Amino acid sequence: MTTTKNNILVIVITILFGFSSNAQESITGTISNYSMGEGIINSYDMLARDRIQIGEINAKGDFNIPLDKDYLTTIKVQAEKAGENASSGWEISFNTVGTTFECFGAEMEYENREAFLIGVPNPEISDKDGKNEGGVMYAVSQPEIAEWLHSYEQENIVKGYYLRWFFAEEAASVNGECIIPAYTGSGEENYKNSTLTNLELQKGWNIVKYMITEIFTDSNGKVVPSKTEISSIKTLPEDIMWVQLKI
Repeated sequence: MTTTKNNILVIVITILFGFSSNAQESITGTISNYSMGEGIINSYDMLARDRIQIGEINAKGDFNIPLDKDYLTTIKVQAEKAGENASSGWEISFNTVGTTFECFGAEMEYENREAFLIGVPNPEISDKDGKNEGGVMYAVSQPEIAEWLHSYEQENIVKGYYLRWFFAEEAASVNGECIIPAYTGSGEENYKNSTLTNLELQKGWNIVKYMITEIFTDSNGKVVPSKTEISSIKTLPEDIMWVQLKI
């Protein structure tokens, strides 16, 4: 299925995932209506400040993204190399379980709060030469959520979910509810933005589900999340789709 909205090309992607018994090894699937020919899947490397290849896609739209079992070690080695070429005083710090799922003003319950937790940026598609860009891929329950993410949360949201992949240094957990008063910018209009977190992270790769269960429509018609539930999942929802967005 392909639709166009606000000059954004939306391509819905059928997806299947490959798993081992304990950890995720690869992401595989098929992009519907794919027409770019053989290409590559990239991710932006913040350390190298450039895009790096993380997977491949064939002319039929079948793609495969292998997942590095030693991803944290790989990232640390890349950080050391980047530091060698950086100016004096340069340093890098990694996100942790605590900094990734933090709530100011609320008491969250953590296990292994200081364990490193590395999130994977959304994959990008390009041709084999890396020149013709095919857009960004999002794992969501419906295209509107991908559009919301792609717009840096400026588009209207709908109820549903999106997924992210994290590599955890150690097994860890996060539990608690974060409630933040939010103002719409229209007079004194406000609402409560609640995030309920119930995470059980395993060492290695994890799939984290962000489920938007309640939304708020302000007086100007803008729709925003008002309650989000964050959880770790072992298997993918049956209605999962990948949406490719291209400006």
